[in-house]
Amino acid sequence: MDSESETLEISDQVDETHATESTPLQSRKLQRQRVLRTRNKFAYGFGGMPYQLTNTVIGFYLAIFLLETANLQPIYASVIIFFGRFWDALTDPIVGILVTKTDTRFGKLKPWMAIGAPMASAAYLLLWTVPHFSSDIAGFFWYLLFYCGFQTILTCYHLPYTALTMSISEKQNERDAATAYRMSFEVVGNLLGNILMGQSILAFTRNTERKDCRIGNGTESNITSESNITSDAARQEELGYQVGAAMIGGVVLISAITVLFGTTELKINQGNRDVSLREALPKIMSFKPYLMLIGTFLFFITAVQSIQGNFALYCKYTLLIDDYQNIIIVVLTSAFLFLPIWYAVLKRLGKKMTMAIGASTTFPLLIIYAFLPPGYDWVMYASSIFAGNAIAVMQLIPWSMVPDVIDHFLIKHGQSYEAIFYSFFVMFVKFATGITLGISTMVLGLVGYENGNCEQPEAVSFTLRILVTAFPLFCISIGYVFLYFYPINEEVRQKNKTILEIWRDDRDEVRRNTVKLSKEQRIRTRSFRTPSTTLL
Repeated sequence: MDSESETLEISDQVDETHATESTPLQSRKLQRQRVLRTRNKFAYGFGGMPYQLTNTVIGFYLAIFLLETANLQPIYASVIIFFGRFWDALTDPIVGILVTKTDTRFGKLKPWMAIGAPMASAAYLLLWTVPHFSSDIAGFFWYLLFYCGFQTILTCYHLPYTALTMSISEKQNERDAATAYRMSFEVVGNLLGNILMGQSILAFTRNTERKDCRIGNGTESNITSESNITSDAARQEELGYQVGAAMIGGVVLISAITVLFGTTELKINQGNRDVSLREALPKIMSFKPYLMLIGTFLFFITAVQSIQGNFALYCKYTLLIDDYQNIIIVVLTSAFLFLPIWYAVLKRLGKKMTMAIGASTTFPLLIIYAFLPPGYDWVMYASSIFAGNAIAVMQLIPWSMVPDVIDHFLIKHGQSYEAIFYSFFVMFVKFATGITLGISTMVLGLVGYENGNCEQPEAVSFTLRILVTAFPLFCISIGYVFLYFYPINEEVRQKNKTILEIWRDDRDEVRRNTVKLSKEQRIRTRSFRTPSTTLL
């Protein structure tokens, strides 16, 4: 009786929550009216490009821009990059609380997105502008301000966007499909960002002279003199960065407009909206499925970030490959092609099993990277398929598992806190990324890496091989432990889906009559102790 009364109490809190849900028990007419159409999924997915589009360029180009184009001291550049990532992670839960408390006639998510997108585009352009201050300190504060400012504003767009997954539809299959569209466009954003910025820089510097360290007799004086860039080439390079940033900012605006006008934010009350962090945090951070999912994703994404963050250096100094940019394009292209394959596997085997299988496909990649000697460039191009596969798995599956955790939490506690769930999830991911890159940089410095040298010590080559093989293997192994204890398998997910469907049907007389006329549905609903079963 206690279990039944508890379930009755929870259902009373949420039965109004989902009265507008389209379920298999509804009439066909209502289902047609409320289905999430392909154009809506496309618009939602297109809106996911800004975060990956901008941050993938920051990951590849910001350090070299600060050092060589903005001419900042390495210590200043390091502080800007590290503190920017730390600040970015810190603002996520704060913005999540503010979004949760928002309540306007335009919705609670889209107003943040509408304001954040144009401001993020402007801040992004200023981030890639050289102000030509007379002192390094002034330049340091300029880039620190606009890097942290851009990441904060982008969070105001991206966090409500990720939470929009729960508001464009309440049907799990439609949310999963929308997530697949989103991940596809994020991979496209990765590729497009590198193309726009990289080709813009090449277009403006192609006809200017900039000697590199491979020219000359190898003495330090010649290397230094012939590595200097002329003032005209410097201006052209600055212009290349600015034009690339402007084009990327334009894509950000187009993406935001597409998702704002191409989707509908359902105004569905999903529990108590008078939320404080003190009230929500203990419930969320003690919820086992959420903790296990965070642990799984943190260690898996740390493995991927360790490979990505050191990939260029590994190619250049361990395998002696200079044109690693082309390999990166192959990696991102294969990631895009693998997304629909893994989505089909996910629908057939379930998310937990697909995650386990997908992560295991990185093992051949790690073996190749561990033993591949220099001179086998074609092997690196071939193995890029496995690298792209790893990116596809990590971008698709964990994010599609977050709505399942929120649904499970809703059944247990009668509240969803979806914005807070997503904000802390994103925060932990950013912390993991920052820590991974910080540790990698620190270790390389300890073993003798020197910025600008044409050749690095053998210890650096060995360390880079460890950072892209042994360390990722260690992280993936720990991630499998968390995944093993993740409790929401396909059986539990389907059970939760059925319970929520019944709760949504509870106050609909037409659907309740449908249940009465269906013996199969009556048997199913009696297997769960909900209010609707007591009336049949």
